[in-house]
Amino acid sequence: MTSVSEITNGLTGAWRIVKREESARECFDLSADGALRSFTGLALSLPILFFTAAALWQIAQSELQISFEVSFGAFIAVEIVSTLIYWALFLAAMLRVARALNLGPNFTAYLITYNWGVLLTSAAFALPLIPYSLGLLPAGGAMVLSLPALALLGWYRWQIARTVLGAEPGPAAAILIFDLVLSLSIDQLLGAIFLTGGGLS
Repeated sequence: MTSVSEITNGLTGAWRIVKREESARECFDLSADGALRSFTGLALSLPILFFTAAALWQIAQSELQISFEVSFGAFIAVEIVSTLIYWALFLAAMLRVARALNLGPNFTAYLITYNWGVLLTSAAFALPLIPYSLGLLPAGGAMVLSLPALALLGWYRWQIARTVLGAEPGPAAAILIFDLVLSLSIDQLLGAIFLTGGGLS
């Protein structure tokens, strides 16, 4: 079972990676058991994802005035399921990529830092949506304030590809592009199947 201290250490280590601090590695348990417990980072990000998806649904309904009816349940389900599919496919693909680049021994550390980083970046994206949900900030302002979280996500993934996985700049850039394309493709595919034209009830 993952302890509170390990969760705190995981977030601290992720933040130190963002700041390019050498001490970041000391925050993570890089053992096989540590790798399993790092999936707590993904699990804890799911409630944050639910909140984020709910806020985005509200923005889409009230601010963007979408032209088709999308139920709350359908939107939330598609967002969460698409994220879970993306995580599974990306990590499975990265195992093969690491082996192809002769970086297989570094994959466990990459997996661990990736998982804890998801929790950090998910929280960063959700933070500006809290005042919006409380009626303290307009939707436009919340979305603008969320943009740095996207930059944080890209920077973090670049850092772990380079410093943790050990990929050269070219392969690291290719990993970032693959990451983005895979995420967008799954979102678009599931959205087209389940949301276009009315969605699920």
